[in-house]
This record gives sequence, C-alpha cells and structure tokens, in this order.
Amino acid sequence: MYWKSDDGTVVAEGELRRNGQSNITEDDVVRWLDSKARGSVLYISFGSTLSLTPEESRGLAGALAESAWPFIWVVQPSSGGLAPRHFPDGMGDEVGDQGLIITGWAPQLLILSHPSTGGFLSHCGWNSTIESILKGVPFLACPIRGDQYDNARWVAEHMEIGYKVCEDPSQFVTKSDFVKGIERLMADEEVKKRAMELRSRFGHSFPASSSAALDALLKEITNL
Repeated sequence: MYWKSDDGTVVAEGELRRNGQSNITEDDVVRWLDSKARGSVLYISFGSTLSLTPEESRGLAGALAESAWPFIWVVQPSSGGLAPRHFPDGMGDEVGDQGLIITGWAPQLLILSHPSTGGFLSHCGWNSTIESILKGVPFLACPIRGDQYDNARWVAEHMEIGYKVCEDPSQFVTKSDFVKGIERLMADEEVKKRAMELRSRFGHSFPASSSAALDALLKEITNL
C-alpha cells in the first residue's frame, strides 16, 4: 500500500500505522509543532530498540539544554537508554516549552512531514533514513551499529543532505560533538534546500513499510 502527501500537508500517522503506547497524542504533537517557526525543530529518535549510552544521552541532554533550537526527543525506556526521569536534574524546567519529550511510540511521519521540522538526529536505520529523505528533512547522523554506519556515510558524504555527528561516530560521542553538530545542521539553509530538492524527485510517495516495499518489488518482478 502506498500513500501520498502534498507539499505542506502533515501526515496523520493513525491513518497509516497502528499507534503504540505513548505519553502524548498526535494532536498534542501537532499543536506543539504549530507553535514553532518553520524549519526550526530538531527531531531526535534512535528507533524502537536502540539508544545512546547513558553517558552519551546525558551529553545530548546537556547540548539540548544549551541550544536555542526547539526539539522533540523520543525516548524508549525499554531500549536500555535513559528514561525521562533520568535526565539531568532540572532539564525540564530549564528547556520549558523549547523541548517536547515523547516516551514510547512517536508519530514519526507526522513529525517529519510538519513544516516546523528542520532536522533529524537519527541512528540512520533504513526505514528512518528513507522516511526522512522522502519528507525532505536533513540528517545529523549518529549511527549505533551495523549498516547504520554505511547509511550515515551515504546521506552525509554522497547525497550531502546532512552531517555525521562527529568524524568517527563509532567512538564515544561527547556533549561538544552534539553542540557543534546540532548548530551546524540547523543553521545550514543550504543542506535543508538540498534535502527538499531530493524529496521533489520522488513525487512525495513511498511504501508504508519496508515489507510493503518488498511486496511491491516482488509484484513488479512477477508482472515482468
């Protein structure tokens, strides 16, 4: 099954995927995003099963607290990373409405399709990479394992629609790395423009899942 969205149209996630457990509704996410400037929000997610180390998560939390950019950070308590209660004391008070922390399932397509979203700090898993490319959102690549390192090189060095969080993200990523990487990505209008130009080549449509993509490919082969 395929879906399409026109430029500027926010994708309602519930129409495409079964919602999981979350501390927030899609309507709450849209309202928060609607209150932010176009292209100003950094979306942060490392998928449903992976996470940074606790030390790296604390470094990221510190970088976000110092940053002027609003952000959405998706946290999976079951992934072994930090749960929101483990963030540095006072972080919630310090960032206030600048940050939105989602625990559990997040409407990723909705967030990536919203005009306020201007960057994606991602582990570069394949599904997340494809979704971000086809919604025109550039990357701050922070791979954790496997083919994510190749995907990160692909988007940063070959397609030039983002940056790696540091020269060698397989090593420990520091707070300073996050501070520099976030500012570099979010302040770069050219990389955002390249991401949108690449998006336009795909006609704003793609399979709803990797399984759907495989089914479509097999159907095409059968028809041949």
